[in-house]
Amino acid sequence: MKRTAIRSVGQALLVLLLLAMAGQAVAQEHRPGLSPVRVIDGDTIEVGSRVFDIFGIDAPELGQICLNGGTAYTCGLEATYSLRKLVGLQRLNCNPAPGGSDTELVCMAGTGDLGQLLIERGAAVAKPGAPSAYLEAQKITKDSRIGIWRGDFVPFLKWRTGERLDVERSRGIPCPVKGVVQDDGRKVYLVPTDGVYGKVTVKPEAGGRLFCSDEEARAAGYGRSGEG
Repeated sequence: MKRTAIRSVGQALLVLLLLAMAGQAVAQEHRPGLSPVRVIDGDTIEVGSRVFDIFGIDAPELGQICLNGGTAYTCGLEATYSLRKLVGLQRLNCNPAPGGSDTELVCMAGTGDLGQLLIERGAAVAKPGAPSAYLEAQKITKDSRIGIWRGDFVPFLKWRTGERLDVERSRGIPCPVKGVVQDDGRKVYLVPTDGVYGKVTVKPEAGGRLFCSDEEARAAGYGRSGEG
């Protein structure tokens, strides 16, 4: 896909980012005054005022429904909270993706590769061209029917273009991304992992609306509150 909150000040967080203009690495520890990492969805994180994708993986969208056998469940939210747990409980170390992309990061959570860890949990799939270790992990996870491989799901790229499982169409699950228009006219979106999410009401009369994914919100001109 595409485009986590650490609540304990006592947990150290190291984030290495490549400055696009300066070509430098920046090290940050999680302490008062420095930007935390926040999870947007199953493969997207926010660091300070920037949004990044986790390199080499794709995950269910926030509004996506999958099947566990014949039982529907919110796989998009499950994947999101799986990523948040990994980021929140372990030291995180991120670097720019191979090829110099400034929108993707390769991250290590503790001693493990974050993308591979998510694949091993069945919370994401390997993208074409992903490292061979990702593909090997995916084969084992799929054969073991872990996570999304417990049942049927629409491939995430096709889901983003409108394809849905029959159960998704029949149940009409509301999309969980909240788009709101601030008093200053700025359009921002909130996701379920945001602390104020439950306190925000979407007001269509004021230009607010719901989205099924963060990408859909961004395509409509909505951004994160901290983005410049």
